[in-house]
Amino acid sequence: MEQEQVKEHFAKQAAEYEQLMVKLVPDYLAQHQIIHNLLPQEDKNYRVLDLGCGNGILSELIFKKLPNSFIVAFDLTADMLNAFEKKLSTKGGKFQVVQGDFRTDPIGQGYDIILAGLTLHHLTWEERAEFYHKLSAALNPDGLLLTREIIIDEDPAVRQEQYSYWKKFIQTQGEDPEFWYAKHLKKDHPVTLTDHFTWLKNAGFKKAACHWRLYNFVITTARK
Repeated sequence: MEQEQVKEHFAKQAAEYEQLMVKLVPDYLAQHQIIHNLLPQEDKNYRVLDLGCGNGILSELIFKKLPNSFIVAFDLTADMLNAFEKKLSTKGGKFQVVQGDFRTDPIGQGYDIILAGLTLHHLTWEERAEFYHKLSAALNPDGLLLTREIIIDEDPAVRQEQYSYWKKFIQTQGEDPEFWYAKHLKKDHPVTLTDHFTWLKNAGFKKAACHWRLYNFVITTARK
């Protein structure tokens, strides 16, 4: 999908982003407790990048657990950033919103934590290796990269089985599974966990781990 199409796609979703994710991502809200647990235990003045921040649901988790943090909220669309500012309006002065294309625009440096929630699958295979180096360069030593992602299994048969489970889940939520599956095939570029971990290692990350997986969705961390 061309970047302008991606931009239009998420602009339309901004108003109902969170409600839609609950219908499209299995255990979407339950994942937040896992993400919460994976964040640092000690509250410090962390500098955080929320990459592809959407409406701010992960930044909200940051502020609940690590209230002294400062967050750079980076997203492609003004609509999402407006939704972010509305959700976190009581945190004025504790965040900065940046509109841009993370693939080509600078994402900043000096971060202690980078959150990438359902973000990296927008990268093509050819863009992955270079972007993982970009993430590494943006983190401070021992910085944390925490991702929530859609992946594909190494085994094509398992992959199709997981897609079948996913479509059944979407149908139980009152959404059209074939519509969303077609959108996924058109605009997303998921990779295997093995590939994800290989690119992390090649970019200088260590201690890469998968902490949760359900069908084709995962939560992973790595340290610089």
